Amino acid sequence: MTPRRWLYVLLAAAFAARLAFCWKFPQGLADGGVPDYDRYHRLAISLLQHGSLLDDDGAMTAMREPGYPFVLAGLYAVAGPRYWAVCLLHAVLGALTALLVFKLGLRVFGPFTAWLAAAMAAFHPQLLYYSALPRRETFQALLLAASAWALLDACEKPGRGRVLLAAFLWALNPLTNSAFLPAGLGAAAALVLIGRRRGLRTAGAAALFLAVFMGLYALWPLRNFGVFHRFIPGITGGGNHIYIGLAVPDDIAGTPEEQKIILSDPVIIEAGRLAEDQKDAVFYRGAAQWIRAHPALFVGRMWGSFVKLWRLYPYPRDYGMNYRLIKWVSLLSDGWIIPLGLAGLLLAGRRYPETDLFNLTLASVTLTYMVFWSIIRYRVPLMPFVFVYAAYAVRRGLEAAGLLKAEAP
Repeated sequence: MTPRRWLYVLLAAAFAARLAFCWKFPQGLADGGVPDYDRYHRLAISLLQHGSLLDDDGAMTAMREPGYPFVLAGLYAVAGPRYWAVCLLHAVLGALTALLVFKLGLRVFGPFTAWLAAAMAAFHPQLLYYSALPRRETFQALLLAASAWALLDACEKPGRGRVLLAAFLWALNPLTNSAFLPAGLGAAAALVLIGRRRGLRTAGAAALFLAVFMGLYALWPLRNFGVFHRFIPGITGGGNHIYIGLAVPDDIAGTPEEQKIILSDPVIIEAGRLAEDQKDAVFYRGAAQWIRAHPALFVGRMWGSFVKLWRLYPYPRDYGMNYRLIKWVSLLSDGWIIPLGLAGLLLAGRRYPETDLFNLTLASVTLTYMVFWSIIRYRVPLMPFVFVYAAYAVRRGLEAAGLLKAEAP
């Protein structure tokens, strides 16, 4: 078969693997409905019924960014709020993510890296797992990979249309998860850096990118200001995410010990008495006081969040599945992919201009989650870049062993 047909086979396998996982390990309700993880389902229903993001009591909310609820609402408008419709959508998104990983690997490192990275994306256990859940990770992984592809396209030929498309896609990232807002700023910097290394003048394109990116994202804080009459740059739980990460050590998060702290902490108790839009001020104030009182411990918390985000396997917790199985599946996948990804990043160094974008995105999102609390799930959208780097490390290793013909950078 031709390479194109083999690629179709790989994408079909990625699609089938996700549907098979959803069939074997369904996460839907007994009646075929969609469970309300992180309230995305509730928000999607409110968009369909009322055209607004409303909480369970029918009040306006900013508890979640609008991107993924809009995706679900669009799906429900066509297929109804059915769990298998979500699975089918996520299977399509997962296959497209594998395609984009292939294109990114081919563009930067060559065909061997492209095929291996796409295979990782097609069958990675975490990507399969989250395809069965109505959470934003599957959509965000596709969105970030598409954003990277569009920006590299704009770097190569910085025409207005390409820059506008890249800015639009990058703006959707923080509109889906506001932790990706610094990544958009990093993408503008990457546009300048990559252009400079290629001898192109991209400062004007970067300025246009930044203006469109910030202008589109600003619609969300403006909406929040109109609703709550206060500046809410992301979600109303931002302060909570910082303070809980400080008050609750990473090694006891998700255990009964966490609940003991939450039920007795004075800042959390005070915030619990307030309306949604007023809680954040209490949490941010409490976080600032905690950091001033424990600066060294804060650095330790940041390091702990970094380690937690990139752990090779989850902490022992009740995940609704056999923990030993989860641990070994993680070690047999992320246990080698993440170390190889780091090796690939170091081996690539500054040889490839495009990797400036990968590195700035990985660094900005990781740093954001070092300040806010993090869990392993939050790294899922970043894995396309890790796959590409890991595959590149394998390529370099095979070249060094004489098992693969060396490819010029």
